[in-house]
Amino acid sequence: MQNTPTAEVTAQPRLDSATRSSAQDEASNPSTHSMRSAEITAAGRVEVVERPVPSGRLGSRDLRVRMLAVGICGTDHSLASGRRTPPELPWRLGHEGFGEVIEVGSDIQEIIPGDRITLEPNITCGKCDYCIIGRTSACSRRRSAGVLTQPGFLTEVVDHPSAFCHRVGPEVPVERAVCTEPLTVAAAAIRRSELSGDETVLVVGAGAQGLLSIIILTAQGYRPLVSEPDDERRALAVELGAQVFEPGKSPAPEVVIDAAGVPEALGSVVDHLAPFAKVTIVGEDNHHLGASSFDIVQKQLRIQGSFIYEHPQDMAHAVSLLNVVPTEAIMGPAIGFDDVPSLFAEPTANRVGVKQWVDMRK
Repeated sequence: MQNTPTAEVTAQPRLDSATRSSAQDEASNPSTHSMRSAEITAAGRVEVVERPVPSGRLGSRDLRVRMLAVGICGTDHSLASGRRTPPELPWRLGHEGFGEVIEVGSDIQEIIPGDRITLEPNITCGKCDYCIIGRTSACSRRRSAGVLTQPGFLTEVVDHPSAFCHRVGPEVPVERAVCTEPLTVAAAAIRRSELSGDETVLVVGAGAQGLLSIIILTAQGYRPLVSEPDDERRALAVELGAQVFEPGKSPAPEVVIDAAGVPEALGSVVDHLAPFAKVTIVGEDNHHLGASSFDIVQKQLRIQGSFIYEHPQDMAHAVSLLNVVPTEAIMGPAIGFDDVPSLFAEPTANRVGVKQWVDMRK
């Protein structure tokens, strides 16, 4: 097997100081003083409302970003439906953001207006015990845009700390770049699985996280197995490089990426795993784990959870993958901003594509 692929991200042209100043002046004086914002206004209700455009002085290390695209995931649907309680109402959705810089703080030289960036929604403190040892995913003071502590990215302009923004080359299409944040989650789970290069890997579940895991593993030289009950998603997994897991016939998996998020998923395959198999669980569910302790002990499984990713290296790595992984293969048709409420109102079964996204340019 080959090692994890890397791809050099092409640098964007730099602007001279006069051009940069002109661009910032234009950005700081928008022709309109209001912008659209997609917000939960009541349980089960999402509306597009008008909000003031950010216009105050930027923090010295912040960026003002015109959003180009925002991905939609199960967390957004849980918040919108009321299955998960938002921090307050109204609440702006969106934590998978990609945009273009329109203004930079006074202390920033490495990013300029016109740069395309992906945004990390999880803003860590850098000072707590976990951050100091590089385990930022467990930051005790973590802020989370669109989910836990501050409004999300489903609006036309946002301000965001530059340390949590990553430049994306102009050659990467928007429909691929918008998947950077969930790609980071999948890549972090694979990194934490500590693959050596020749294991038999099983991906359980072919939703967005499972399919992104398959895309990454295939780029690394694996032909992962997949366990997925839905015919269409299983076929897409095979199209992306996986082979269908057949209990009793397929090789015994030595590594499992459980991206299903349902309690019975691991239990359905545990009897067929190799002894000492490593299981990394990405999919979340409130129910108890579907595998019995007897099976776990008898197989001597090593089970770990994988929660988000570590800052800044995991998203930086995911950005480097964008030139070699076709994340757009799992995307549904682009949705215009004004159609966001209907996206959250319609049944999941009626949607086309595994991963939904909003094209903010529409």
